[in-house]
Amino acid sequence: MFFNKDVFASAEINIGTLYDYMNGQQSTYLKRVRNQGDSTAFIKVAIHEIIYDEMGKPSELAELTEGPRPLIASPSRMIIPANGMQATRLLYMGGGRDKERYFRIRFIPVLPKQEDGFDLGANIDSDSQQAVSAGVNILTGFGTIVFVMPKESLFDTQFIKEDSTTTVINKGNTTIVLDFFEECDSRGKNCSTPSKIHLLPNMSKQLVKKSNHLYQFSLIEGDKSRSIVIGH
Repeated sequence: MFFNKDVFASAEINIGTLYDYMNGQQSTYLKRVRNQGDSTAFIKVAIHEIIYDEMGKPSELAELTEGPRPLIASPSRMIIPANGMQATRLLYMGGGRDKERYFRIRFIPVLPKQEDGFDLGANIDSDSQQAVSAGVNILTGFGTIVFVMPKESLFDTQFIKEDSTTTVINKGNTTIVLDFFEECDSRGKNCSTPSKIHLLPNMSKQLVKKSNHLYQFSLIEGDKSRSIVIGH
């Protein structure tokens, strides 16, 4: 295996989308990780389940590394050459799918050690090891959130209109997405920077009505999308 010894060489990781969705009929999801740098990347995959309280505040559970786990990555260690790509398969092992679950997947650059599960080969000289160490020191981890939808996904998005507000409420059992969410003038121009809003089940988004002002976004419910405009 070749290791670039140039002290200026480094890996540059690209994990693609920051949100991934495993629909109710899927039990596996393929996640591709690219190394756009000029040095080999050694990546550890860490998985933490996210629990949301009644107010929608998230907290992460400790990483499970042994025993039964609801979601696993295979492989959980990746060696990605410069300008290369490798995929890991996320496997849902959590049993019943009666409610939605959420996981943060971190792709963490690490120093390669055979005892950590990296197949390094027998001959790695000290200069190569130092070059890899220098590259890791300037890298940071990257994370994505995976939504594991219920087997029987139900979408029920409601719009409650009042004199001064319109409230978008998710009455279903599966997260909906307000994608490319913008606030614009009445002509649909001079818009804010587009954002992505996730509404978990039983969560809502209140939109305050303003003169000569509108909201526009794509409402995504599973594999279906429709354009929504809420006017002044």
